[in-house]
Amino acid sequence: MLKKLIAYQKLLLNSYPPIDINSQNPLKVLLYVFALAVMTFMYIFIFFGNTISTNSFLPFNLPIITIWMINGIFHGNHRLFETVPVSRKYVTLNMFLLPIVMIFIMYILFCVSGTVLLGIILGIVYLTDPQSFSKSPPDSAINQLIDTSKGDLLMLCILVIIVFVGVAIIFIKSKKLRLSSFAGFAVIGYGLLTFLKLNMPISPNSDKVEFFESFSVMPQANTILICISIAAVIISIASVLIGYNLYVGKLTKV
Repeated sequence: MLKKLIAYQKLLLNSYPPIDINSQNPLKVLLYVFALAVMTFMYIFIFFGNTISTNSFLPFNLPIITIWMINGIFHGNHRLFETVPVSRKYVTLNMFLLPIVMIFIMYILFCVSGTVLLGIILGIVYLTDPQSFSKSPPDSAINQLIDTSKGDLLMLCILVIIVFVGVAIIFIKSKKLRLSSFAGFAVIGYGLLTFLKLNMPISPNSDKVEFFESFSVMPQANTILICISIAAVIISIASVLIGYNLYVGKLTKV
């Protein structure tokens, strides 16, 4: 059973259509660039304060990347996964499992490459200026240590919601309705995060709102976490059921 599952996941990954840059419509490329610019701006606006919130980069961006890739797999012209005689329920469950597999693989690759790059940079700095490693940071650089586990749990819930809702939207047959659903989901998501940040207190270590630190010291943090955790569970179950019904409906109309 496990071998069959792994083999089908590999088949789904191999179903990603080859990238042909020459055939891309300039208007389509411009749309992608615009969407990327908006996402980058909103990401910086929400998660950046005086310091870069690195804890948000992977859990916020990896789900978006995987959903974009799975959309290309499901609606591309290289659908190898349809050549295997399996049930619709099996295809649906594997589609919801695929982003978890992809996020895990990309996370490992990112950590390994990041560790290697950091090691190279530190090695070069040590060789060029070994005395810099023995210098102690100034008193102004020593900040109060804040437990940001609440912020990490919030990002985990956000990751789960993005993955399950995104995959459910992929099963929509109409391209216009599918893109409109993605846009609407993004607007609602960014709007809620912006509203949350605007109501956060200033971080004890900064004169600005640092997303993780500010949320962790927020009086309503526990209540928000409970609500969003329950919402994540309900949304995940509902997304699987909706995605299955959409996929079955799509196949029965062919």
